Amino acid sequence: MNKDLDKKLQFYIVNMAAPDLPFGSVWDSSAKKLSDTLYARGIKLPKKIYYEYKLPDNIKASDFLARLIKDYFVSNFFSSYAKRVLTDKKLTMSDKAKIFKYVWNNRASYEKMTKQYEIEIKKLNPELSHIPVKNSRSIVYGATFGFAPDEIEYFSDSDNRDTDAENKVIELLDKKYGIKLTYVLAPQTAKIIIDALEQNVHYNNIAKER
Repeated sequence: MNKDLDKKLQFYIVNMAAPDLPFGSVWDSSAKKLSDTLYARGIKLPKKIYYEYKLPDNIKASDFLARLIKDYFVSNFFSSYAKRVLTDKKLTMSDKAKIFKYVWNNRASYEKMTKQYEIEIKKLNPELSHIPVKNSRSIVYGATFGFAPDEIEYFSDSDNRDTDAENKVIELLDKKYGIKLTYVLAPQTAKIIIDALEQNVHYNNIAKER
């Protein structure tokens, strides 16, 4: 996407489009938070739950997220944002003209763009290449936020997800271990984490008894 907007206008369009998307406008990985929390408690897992994937053009995740939001803004501009930009009194006529020119020069299908990003991300990260995804956004967003391949694959398979089991895991981690989970874990990952937490509690109790 052409970089023909100054930082002020880039910030403006990201903040306009971000509320419409589930991931927001700021990169904040739940997987990294959970990984850091477990590490701080001295819990070592037999698998990684946070990945730093390679992203298109070798840019960092926070910058790639901003690109995704701008892509979304461009693709939905005339259906969702044009009127809001035109009537925004905080923008000068020059600002509005720059935004319209930016959109016109970069117009494309959002689905087409995310499919291309999926292809690129799978090429850069072989551990994701096997995941069949009907909706490319599952791969693209999952990689952007560093979710493990198991979580991306499980979340993508909407037909076979067990939401009741997911909610029980969230409740258990919160009430018993004080860990607030804000994303979906694959069943095998949830079991590994809970087993590790149980073992940690067991060893801590033995240490206290001594």
